Amino acid sequence: MFRWLSGLFALLLTGVADAETYHVAVNGVDVADRNGLTEAMAWASLAFACEQVSEGTHTIRLGAGTFTAQRTAKLKSGWTVVGAGRDPATGTVIVADKKWELVTKFNKEVPENEFMIAMKKVKDIHLSALVIVSPTDRHLTGGIFCMDGENIELTELYVHDFRWAGMMLNHSRKLNVHHNLIENASSTKMQHHGGLIRTTWIKESEIHHNRILATVGEGYGYKGGGHEAVRFHHNHVEVAGEFAFESAHENEFGLEIDHNYLNRCCSVPKGGQGADPNSRGHAYSVWLHHNIMTDSYTVEGPRNHLRLSHNYIRIEKTGGRVYTQHGGKNKGPVWIHHNVIEKLDRAFVWMNEGLAEDIQVFNNTVFCADAGDRTGAIFGAYSGERLNNWVVKNNIFVAPMEKPRALFPTQRGVNDKIKASGNVVINMTDVPDGNQVGQLSWLSGSGERPWPFFASVEPNTNLIDAGVDQGQPFHGIAPDIGAFEHGLTKPFPVVGPDAP
Repeated sequence: MFRWLSGLFALLLTGVADAETYHVAVNGVDVADRNGLTEAMAWASLAFACEQVSEGTHTIRLGAGTFTAQRTAKLKSGWTVVGAGRDPATGTVIVADKKWELVTKFNKEVPENEFMIAMKKVKDIHLSALVIVSPTDRHLTGGIFCMDGENIELTELYVHDFRWAGMMLNHSRKLNVHHNLIENASSTKMQHHGGLIRTTWIKESEIHHNRILATVGEGYGYKGGGHEAVRFHHNHVEVAGEFAFESAHENEFGLEIDHNYLNRCCSVPKGGQGADPNSRGHAYSVWLHHNIMTDSYTVEGPRNHLRLSHNYIRIEKTGGRVYTQHGGKNKGPVWIHHNVIEKLDRAFVWMNEGLAEDIQVFNNTVFCADAGDRTGAIFGAYSGERLNNWVVKNNIFVAPMEKPRALFPTQRGVNDKIKASGNVVINMTDVPDGNQVGQLSWLSGSGERPWPFFASVEPNTNLIDAGVDQGQPFHGIAPDIGAFEHGLTKPFPVVGPDAP
């Protein structure tokens, strides 16, 4: 036994001894007779260092300054790769050589060797404190590529000016992508759009506290598909074109999108009925909550087992609808609740072609804009044949005095398929029995938006404890009507990359 223990102890000591720190410096030299173990023996490029160092619990340190990369740096399992910081003036900058060979187009097979840093079939990697960039007059395809990775951390990186994707992360699990700045990293459409962050089939991962910004280009802020137990949270996404977030046409299992600022559409459609997420232990396919969203075309559906809750939708653009279904036969369920919506432009929930069933809308506070000739009903559905079992309860709907709105169309059988009761309405037309006309004085109208500005005030028996239980937590003997419970003391959470 003692011989076995001494052998194990020796093995552990060997593992510790094998961990080394290697150096890359702007005054280094890429030659094989250097070992990189001291700054005096540093190599000149990360790509060369990757070719010299074996996998294991090693650290590669890059000094301050600007490095020109001529080929992909391919990381190995167990490594920590760290620079001197992501400030271009004082940190570590790796810029792609203008002579890097590029394909003119690709479809689904994106060339791994057109990314500056690549990880393939690796695990346990930490990458941080670098600027990764291609020249503004010749964008490389991408910054960071990962395929079949596990336990990968990407943090404190500034990734900018690429033509298809700042980060492309595929078929990987336990990713932790946080506190990065990704800017103008999807400037060109290559057969199909990329994204500043592009993922496919990732699991058990978090993407959080990042700034994802684009003033040019055709790509999405984030584009993915096929998530399982993935959380996208506390990010600031502000893009000039396309969508802030898209995950379309794949089954989703437990994708949580929360506490983000999104300036354009969040697109999560599945034309037909996707798999039941409960089969993988999740109560929802996609759950969007506690986000600030400013696009009038806010959420693109349909998606079954979708939950849209506790968001502040402050519409700053015209022409869209908050939740839309474009085609397909979707049997739901969809839950839309406890959202505050300002300046609703055309419709709150809108149904196009196909079939939309089991949409539950409750405890929202909705203020409409004067949309002129764009004005539509709060619930826009052309024909009862296209919908079934829409339930609308405990909501506040307010239209401007100069432009009243219909709650929903009363012709073509629509009124037989939408059951609306227990709502408070102001300046609404064609309101069915079982709802009440309200007063703006019932809401606070002061303080920060959305809370406490849209909270109910006392004395008020018309909103407080006046709703019906829809299976969500409430404060009091019954739910209040509207998005906020009376007596709530916690303000609307801070969102974006600077939030805790």
